[in-house]
Amino acid sequence: MKKFFIKSAVLVIGLGAFVFASCTSDELTENVEVFSIEEIQQSIVLDELTADVNTILDQDDLDEEFSAKGSATSGVAACAVRTVESTATQRRVTIDFGTGCLGENQKEYAGKIIILYQKTAVGVSKTVGFDGFSINKNKIEGMQFVAFRKANDAGNPVSAITYDIKITLVSGDAISRKGRRVREKIRGNDTRALGDDVFGINGAWESSDKQGVAKRITITKKIIKANACKFLVRGSVEITKNEMKATLDFGNGSCDNIAILTDSKGNQREITLKD
Repeated sequence: MKKFFIKSAVLVIGLGAFVFASCTSDELTENVEVFSIEEIQQSIVLDELTADVNTILDQDDLDEEFSAKGSATSGVAACAVRTVESTATQRRVTIDFGTGCLGENQKEYAGKIIILYQKTAVGVSKTVGFDGFSINKNKIEGMQFVAFRKANDAGNPVSAITYDIKITLVSGDAISRKGRRVREKIRGNDTRALGDDVFGINGAWESSDKQGVAKRITITKKIIKANACKFLVRGSVEITKNEMKATLDFGNGSCDNIAILTDSKGNQREITLKD
């Protein structure tokens, strides 16, 4: 079957929204043409925001280990106030960013994230809610439920994340995301630093745009995300929209901005990933 590669195409990939730009080549299949530039721009923001929420939860895991010392600040941002309320069976953590608080990543947080920790037989569960919460004025609503296990059979910590969230962008567009991911930390668990963490991710989710059109993403080969690299370095996903399907492969582990898109007819394109 004929295969071809085009480097000028643009794709944005995070752990939730996978879209690619249309191209004028007559040889390209209709799969490419159902995605718009607007979707790409929105997906860039959406991916960054959901990744930032996960970073906050990761950092609070570290803060939680030392909460007995009575820390009143969050490791996410020095200007955020972390309040802990404990009972015999659970612990409620509120991270309050106020009306505007600049994090160490130079992003502005506002409002509150509320995390309800409960012990389980193998670790801890976290029910996460948002109260007027925003990142760079993009509002996040809804909930996440995280079942955290300190060690799986390989000795690695694992988080099973179920989420149903709505993000209202600065532009006013509202996008929903619903699904489940299993996130295993396969490297970096021996340090408190976040920069050396490497995760293996499986799962599937749906995202709906402002017109209510749904895209479904299914990880078909475990995604590898290294915090030291801004791109996904390994794994593949199946993308479905309007009954059209394509597969995207992120490569062999190198930190680069290249992925290979394969359409339903077996045609291939080299895709340049964007932040």
